[in-house]
Formats: sequence, C-alpha cells, structure tokens
Amino acid sequence: MLELRPILSALWRNKIAALLIALQLALTLAIVSNASVIVGERSEKIARPTGMAVEDIITVFFQPVSQNYDMPAAVSADLELLRNIPGVLQATHSNHFPLSGSGSASQYYNKPNQETGGEAANYYQTNPDFIEALGLKLAEGRNFEVSEMQIASINENRDSNVVIITKQFAETLYPGESAVGKYLYGDRSSHPIEIIGVVERHLGAWVSWSRAGNAVFFPELFLAEGNLFMRYLIRTEPGQRDAVLKQIEAKLSERDPQRVIEVETLEEEKNQSYARDNTMIKVLAAVMALLTFIIALGIVGLTSFWINQRRKQIGVRRALGATRAAIGRYFLLENCMIAGTGIALGMAAAQIANGVMVESFKQPALPMSVMLTCALILLGVSLAAALVPALRAANTSPAMATRNV
Repeated sequence: MLELRPILSALWRNKIAALLIALQLALTLAIVSNASVIVGERSEKIARPTGMAVEDIITVFFQPVSQNYDMPAAVSADLELLRNIPGVLQATHSNHFPLSGSGSASQYYNKPNQETGGEAANYYQTNPDFIEALGLKLAEGRNFEVSEMQIASINENRDSNVVIITKQFAETLYPGESAVGKYLYGDRSSHPIEIIGVVERHLGAWVSWSRAGNAVFFPELFLAEGNLFMRYLIRTEPGQRDAVLKQIEAKLSERDPQRVIEVETLEEEKNQSYARDNTMIKVLAAVMALLTFIIALGIVGLTSFWINQRRKQIGVRRALGATRAAIGRYFLLENCMIAGTGIALGMAAAQIANGVMVESFKQPALPMSVMLTCALILLGVSLAAALVPALRAANTSPAMATRNV
C-alpha cells in the first residue's frame, strides 16, 4: 500500500484536526453503545408479556357519597349490570388495578411461623371471575368456588383458606415441584393457605419492581374501613372496548347516582406506568441520532477542507496519471484510518463507562455484539460521510486543479 506513507504524512501535518475527529468518534461510540444497551433493556421491559388481555380491559373506580353504604350489595348489583352490557365478556372486583403503580404486597413463606427467608408478592382480593375477566391462563389446579368467598376488612383478622398464585411465584416457593396442594403462610402466621391453582402469568402492579410477576389472589371482598371505595375490572370482546367504555359511567350512575365514578382503560394504566421508560427510549434515541449526525457533519467538513487544501496536489497526481478511483480511494482510506483510531479508543472508553454504570447504577452489561454493531455502524457512517467529498475530489480535472500552478 504505497498510499499509506503520504496519508500518514498528511495526517501528521494536520494531527490536531484528525485527533479531534477521532476523539469525537470515540466519545460517540462510547455513548451510543451504552445508550443502545439501555434502550434495548427498556424496550424488552415494555414488551414483556403481562399475562392479561390489556387491550380489552376497562377499569372502574368509585367512591360513594354516603358513609352508610351497603358495599356488598352494591358490588353484586354493579357486576350483574356490567356483565349484561353488550360486548362485555366478564367483570370482577379487585382491591387494586394491575399495571397501575398502585398495589399492596406482603411476605409469604412455605413454612409456618417464619419471620425471615420469605418472598414478597403483590396480593389481590377478588372473586372467581377474575381469571376470565383479566384473560389469565390457569396453568395448574382449579379456580375459586363461590363458597370460598369471604368479606374482609382492615379490622378483621380473617385469613383465606385458599389462594391462587402465579407460576413465577410458585417456582420461587416450591422450586422444581408443583405448588398445587401445598401451602403458603403469612408473616409469622401458622394459618395454612392452600394453593389451589397456578396462573401462567400476571405482571402485578409495579412494572419496575424487581419481583414483578410475583402475585397471589385471595377470594375476598375487601371493605376499607372509614373510606369506602371499590374497583372493578371489565373485559370486553376484542374491538368492543371503546364502545363499552362510553356506556359504563352512565349505566353505573343511573343505577346509583350517589357516588363518584372514574373510568379508564387498563392500557392507559399500563402506558402511564411505562411513561418514564418510553421517555428514556425517545431521549436516548434522539441523542444517538444527533451525535451520529454531528460526527457525519464533522467528517464531511474536514474531508472537504482537506480536499480544498490539496487541489493542486490532486491536479498534479491526475496529470501524472492517477485515476479517479485512486484519488477517491486515497481520501476514503485516510478517513478510514481516522475512524478506525477513534473507534478503537471508543471501544475501550465504552467498556470503562459501562463498568461504572453497572457498578453504580445497576445498568446491564455491554455485550460485545452490541459494541461491535455500533462500531460498524459508525464506521459505515464515517465512510459514507467522506464519500461525497472523495468523489468530488476524484472528479477534479488536472486543468482546473493546476490552473494557478
């Protein structure tokens, strides 16, 4: 490669400009590769299956005006009304909405009277219709029976006798064996709660919780003392959610106008929970695109500047028989050497930065495949940015370039 020597000589004469472009490439690669890992991790988090028919579910929260309110009777009448609306598949009550960021959790054990070594799970108080109402899949065991339902309040120490749990939580409590027919216990409790069923998946209330997917379901109607309220989950036929949504508030208010009612979709709850993750993805994607654009502009500008400085040199080489391909190859090779240096520095910087992020912020490790992909993309961008000025240089005629010689 006889071109290497003049290229190195030219780069040494313009070492500050070349070094700045190489450092800019290194910084871009370090940022882009680590940002790509974060974007990928957040995207996978958002794409996790919830185990529920989220797109078809409507949530209802209501609070009665009167403090002397017959909540069990109201729940029974409301659910009957909701199930009779055309397009509704099933409706259930719940102490909390899943995917909403609001919920309750407790420690559970596979042995009685335990205080340590338990596992936390998000808990729900609902009825036998919750599996169909949420679109859950029963992987093992059976559903609740109506006779197992209880009415519970904060002031009552009433434990359920049966429970349904998620497959993830079942594998935590009883790894390598079926949990159906076994028992779980509350904190420091000797009351056995039989696991009668296991649902395939339920992500729970907090999408960013490290134990998201640990969930238990009790056959209870929970009454909040001194602050009566209730929540319903309504599953509609596919494509019927919005039509049903328009009717729910009016029908519930018509049945009982003495209450405040809020109606939303579970998809809205989910989107609100993932709002920060979606914002992070958009911001990082914009930063990566902007940095890549800036480095491309820098390479175009630098290559154009060097070509203008060397117009006489190009003319002389063309007059001595250098082909257009040789001239274009010269500038592309020169740019490739700068880009290669910057990318090599950037790969080292990316690993150092990722080590700090993993240690300090618990971010995922940077896979070599991601870093190499980002490096190849930046190398391609660098060569593409230099291509137009290089082609312009290759098309310079000897007469034009040497006119002032």
